[in-house]
Amino acid sequence: MSFKWILLFVTIPLFAKELLLVSILPQKYFLEQIVGKRFAVEAMIPPGASPATYSLKPSELQKVKKAKLYFTIGVPFEKAWLNRFASTNPNLSFIDCGKYIRRYPLQEGAAHLDPHIWLAPNYVMQIARAMLDAVIALDKKNAKEYLKNYKNFIEHIAAIDTKIYRLFLQKSPKAFVVYHPSFGYFARSYGLRQIAIEKEGKEPKIKELLALIKKAKKLRIRTIFIEPQFPKKRALFLAKKIGARVVTIDPLAYNWSENIMKVACAISGNCD
Repeated sequence: MSFKWILLFVTIPLFAKELLLVSILPQKYFLEQIVGKRFAVEAMIPPGASPATYSLKPSELQKVKKAKLYFTIGVPFEKAWLNRFASTNPNLSFIDCGKYIRRYPLQEGAAHLDPHIWLAPNYVMQIARAMLDAVIALDKKNAKEYLKNYKNFIEHIAAIDTKIYRLFLQKSPKAFVVYHPSFGYFARSYGLRQIAIEKEGKEPKIKELLALIKKAKKLRIRTIFIEPQFPKKRALFLAKKIGARVVTIDPLAYNWSENIMKVACAISGNCD
């Protein structure tokens, strides 16, 4: 056998991993905890991009052609692209990560349901279960491995949930202000009150902003939270008017375990 053919043999993988797709990076993190190295997992929305506005390049559709499963979570990106994915790959199966979860409106009176279920640890347990169901249905022969991984991950989430619960048992603010209402499920899980600057995807009018300033002063809000995917002009204005600081918290960070604790510490103000 010539050196050329030996080199070719070495560089071509003997067993290419089957591909599973998700919409956002936290889903990728969850799914990787369950499947380990059995599958390749990719998120369609890259770091720093908004699920409300991101548009795929034609070349990125090649991933869809190769994928076995697509795990949805309800972000706006999916409404724009899932039909296209289905026509690109008729054999692709779609799995709803929130199939066990009761969803609520994004804001009071809003027509759209809140997709941010991944930001509440108790809901992440149910997301993981939906993922486990789908993966075992796809690959039953390795079910024991997936069950073991799932058990370990659930125990890890429960430990995080306990830590966060303890944070908010201490004296800490029960209301917090954030630009985009990403943390509704998080707030509901720990008895908190989320106050959003944005109203149904639109920046507040002057009258609404003045009312928000009055409310924030009454509640003695000292921190305004912003997300890197959204504008911060109104948040900076509000912070200046009430003498608060502005802190960035990212609802879409890949390392969910680390990130959700950062969010909890920032909101509670109880971490070092």
